[in-house]
Amino acid sequence: MRDLRKPMLAIMGGIALAGLSACGERTAAPDTQPPAAEEASAPVLTANEQLEAMAARHAAAVLQTSPELATFLGVGEDIAGEGYRARLGGYGFAAFEEVRALNEQFLQDIRSIDRDALSGQARVTYDVLRDAYQTAARRNQFPFGGAAPYASASPYLVTQLSGPHLLLPRLMLTQHSLENRQDAEDYISRLSEFSRVFDETIETVTGDGAQLVTPPVFALDGAINSIAGFTASEPADNPLVATFAAKLETVESLSDDDRAALVARAAEMVETNVYPAYARLSAALENLKFQASADAGIWRLGDDGAAFYALALSSYGAGGMSGDEVHELGLSEVERISGEMDAILKAQGLTEGTVAERFAAIGARDGMRYPNTDEAKAEMLVDLNAQVDEIMARAGDWFDTLPAQQVEVRRIPVYEQDSSPGGYYSAAPLDGSRPGIFWINLKNTADWPKHTLKTLTYHEAVPGHHFQRSLERSAGLPLIRTMLGYSEFSEGWALYAEQVASEMGMYADDPMGDLARLQSELFRAARLVVDTGLHHKQWSREQAIEYMAGVTGDTRDSVTREVERYAVWPGQACAYKLGMLKINELRNKAEEALGPDFDIREFHDEVLLTGAMPLPVLDRKISAWIKEKQGA
Repeated sequence: MRDLRKPMLAIMGGIALAGLSACGERTAAPDTQPPAAEEASAPVLTANEQLEAMAARHAAAVLQTSPELATFLGVGEDIAGEGYRARLGGYGFAAFEEVRALNEQFLQDIRSIDRDALSGQARVTYDVLRDAYQTAARRNQFPFGGAAPYASASPYLVTQLSGPHLLLPRLMLTQHSLENRQDAEDYISRLSEFSRVFDETIETVTGDGAQLVTPPVFALDGAINSIAGFTASEPADNPLVATFAAKLETVESLSDDDRAALVARAAEMVETNVYPAYARLSAALENLKFQASADAGIWRLGDDGAAFYALALSSYGAGGMSGDEVHELGLSEVERISGEMDAILKAQGLTEGTVAERFAAIGARDGMRYPNTDEAKAEMLVDLNAQVDEIMARAGDWFDTLPAQQVEVRRIPVYEQDSSPGGYYSAAPLDGSRPGIFWINLKNTADWPKHTLKTLTYHEAVPGHHFQRSLERSAGLPLIRTMLGYSEFSEGWALYAEQVASEMGMYADDPMGDLARLQSELFRAARLVVDTGLHHKQWSREQAIEYMAGVTGDTRDSVTREVERYAVWPGQACAYKLGMLKINELRNKAEEALGPDFDIREFHDEVLLTGAMPLPVLDRKISAWIKEKQGA
């Protein structure tokens, strides 16, 4: 719950953007200026057209400096620059300074547009971009963790969950296309870039360390362990080489000798460039451990930590609520949802113990978990993909518009699973070269009792993240809108989608599945408590783990991974519940105002087809839609 960036903000937070000199418009030399009469005949753009042109320039500026993001989106060289598939972006001081300059230019550009002169969807785009650029400007005032051209980012460049040590292999293995010789040459060229990228990353994390800004020690250990796992094999057996070799087998234009030569070059590059780069980064992280703290919360950074968390909460949907108010909201929601779960448990004859204990006891029953074997894990993936097909058969009754892209459930790569969350979604690229992917962590199948899997599928795939991201990308929005990510919108939608699946009847004959749905919502309510506990109330990592395990009944290993995630991504865990509450609030408002004219399919299209946005912008948009419907 990639951020993409799983989602995109998570990715952007880990990508430094360099080479900004290529971003600006080219100005003609004085002796090549067109005549005044020709200038006078140029068409005058409307405000909507000015905004559209500006948004296109901004998208190109970002993508030309971030080849990783361009690859993730699958855009062409006409937008991202010639040969971008052979390059990687910048991760050092100079790159981040240029990102700050880019954000400042974006702010100047958006302020030059007259919002009152805009109409229709253009006003929504204006509001979204202005919010994104202003949020980034506030984030970029903190001199650590990199910078962002739009929206917000994590305070740390490298953790157990983020950083080029994880991002780049994922990019190469799942997103870099291999259809011809040039693609293969580009792949090897990117492998050669690892050395520079990791040296620049070391520059950033050691510079942050000099300011006494380091991730918690367990986050550094997690990153170090993932590096060790990824580089444990012989270079020729590393996934960067093995997957490369397997994909080349499908390139018919290559001879066997060509394939063998390319694979040998990739293996040599991993041995002489990639592995040494990983070793240097690991050593730098080991050095930082001497000053790192076991304290999990960003409060340990003093005034900067408190200010960063206030911005993070606001960015992820809290609006004007304080840390204390979000904490109390979480406690209230935990109590409400626990009561609903208790009623189901009692109806099933389960009356002894806490809600969490009784829920965990159901998962411990014989037959409720897949064996922790490769064969059973493969069977589990087949079952999850069947769940996608089952709910898609009913989706037309609840959504006017269905995604054109397919979605698949796949296993998180073994080398990532120790530090990865339970599951996340990767959107299909714009060029349609692969489907959307719901990635699930199968390190230990004990983390996934069978009655919990439906809800996970509905959240990560259908009608959750896959619907939201795919419909957004097919809605004809400016490219930069598809590049932006708002966790409070996307994760709020995915949690709301779990509720919609229940309303669709997916749990009609499955009380244990419905119980798991409520437990999933309880889990997100507990996040409000734990995130504010860690970062505002100065809870320890252990205190947060004990609270969450006690409330949710999840395994301690699973809860530990979650809490460690919240520690390095302040505020984001709150986005789920805050977003869901807002969408339900707006739905209730529309139902009350429109009465029999309310159509749930139309409401869902109204929310999804204009892309992700901050909650205040969504509020204004739905309110305007209600007024329009009332006047129709």
